[in-house]
Amino acid sequence: MEWGFTRFSKKHFLHLSLGLLVGCWNIQSVVAQSAKDSIFMAQIVAEALNNGHSYKQLGALCKEVGPRLSGSDNAEKGVQWAQQMLSSYGFDSVYTQPVMVPRWERGTEDRVTLLSQNLSELYKYLSENDYNCETYNEAHPKPNPLGIYGLECPALGGSVGGSVLGPLVVVNSERELDSLGGLGQLLGRVVLLNRPFEKDFINTFAAYSSCVTQRVNGAPLCAKYGATGVLVRSMSHRCDLHAHTGVTHYQAGIDSIPIAAVATGVADLLDWLYRQQWEPAQIEMQLGCQTLPDRMSANSIAETRGREFPNKIIAFGGHFDSWDEGEGAHDDGAGCMHTFEALRLLKTLGYQPRHTLRCVWWINEENGLKGALKYAELCANEGQQHIAALESDRGGFVPRGFGLDSSLLALIKPYQPWLAAYGFGELTLGGGGADVGPLKRQDPSVGLVGFIPDSQRYFDVHHAETDVFENVNRRELELGAAAVACMIYLLDQTLD
Repeated sequence: MEWGFTRFSKKHFLHLSLGLLVGCWNIQSVVAQSAKDSIFMAQIVAEALNNGHSYKQLGALCKEVGPRLSGSDNAEKGVQWAQQMLSSYGFDSVYTQPVMVPRWERGTEDRVTLLSQNLSELYKYLSENDYNCETYNEAHPKPNPLGIYGLECPALGGSVGGSVLGPLVVVNSERELDSLGGLGQLLGRVVLLNRPFEKDFINTFAAYSSCVTQRVNGAPLCAKYGATGVLVRSMSHRCDLHAHTGVTHYQAGIDSIPIAAVATGVADLLDWLYRQQWEPAQIEMQLGCQTLPDRMSANSIAETRGREFPNKIIAFGGHFDSWDEGEGAHDDGAGCMHTFEALRLLKTLGYQPRHTLRCVWWINEENGLKGALKYAELCANEGQQHIAALESDRGGFVPRGFGLDSSLLALIKPYQPWLAAYGFGELTLGGGGADVGPLKRQDPSVGLVGFIPDSQRYFDVHHAETDVFENVNRRELELGAAAVACMIYLLDQTLD
């Protein structure tokens, strides 16, 4: 034993001692780095809340530009505004990326009219029940028949125009639609697709996914059974009089028929009327929308160049276009401001990124995804390497956390306590979004992140005239920007 110990001491003691010293130094280094990360993240949050620019610039976007439907004059006005605003902050580079986008216009005012011989019963129902709508009395004091002769039903994006008159049929599921269609009971009818959100789905995006197909594919689903027009219940939990628009598609070989959105409160009313089994009410639809030739637009980009890996890019952004109803404040003006502000916060605090940080405002997410597809195509053609991409497209509500794909979740998980200290530490598997998806499809090694705010109120305003600046809470927006900035900082520090 003595001989063995003496031999071990001579040959290995120095190595063991050095190993212990190196190990202690590494532990101290990790602790020091963690303390540095924590301090810097605190500075990010403080700067965002005390001197933030996100709310001010969102207000300017909403009130000076307004809605930004792809291909519209207002969208191009917005692109010009974006370039001027981003350039004023002195980022390393600010530029546009030309993109050809579709151009659909609403045209003359949409008009959908209810014709019924039972209006007196309808008025009575309204007076006694407020049609089960929680906001009815506040917005429309009794008695008021919703201006029932002229319902507010905006055309869905991409709808054909035209005039239609037919008896109302209400269906609440695709199975019911197929059953009635198979019996020939949709021929010449105007169909209300009335499947509601699942109220017991805590994740409101899951509720949205469960019924949004009736909006996206509603026209061909009904037209194949001979229907002449379609109304679609708005995608929302909320019962009110604000119709929610959104994109719709047609199918080759099936007649293209007009399709419009109807507010949830009005959908409930029409459903009640239909279930009375009186003489069928008639619906007249007059839509003046049209699709015009594609138009040149642009993605808007600002970036800070990396000092260590300038050719490796961390991209983050939101989509700049919006529907023409409302101002696109939450969808997705908030996401654009989250990501611009993240870049500004890091610059203001003197942070020198290791990788190139690129804020991208993609155009045409709502009805074509042309901006994201062109961005991914050009980056691939130019040999640009993305190591991560983050998207914010869930509104400007209070931040909860992030969805990350498997390549990034394990990397960021150790920092969860620091994120949780500010209320945005929920880290879940699965990240990304529509605009960063094309990057992943071209290069599976790109790590994707999706910013996740609280979603319970998002579909109150999604694609509706109520998606305006006044419905964005300043502090929630600023906390969201701070959350995005912290995540970008962590990605820049931890990725190679």
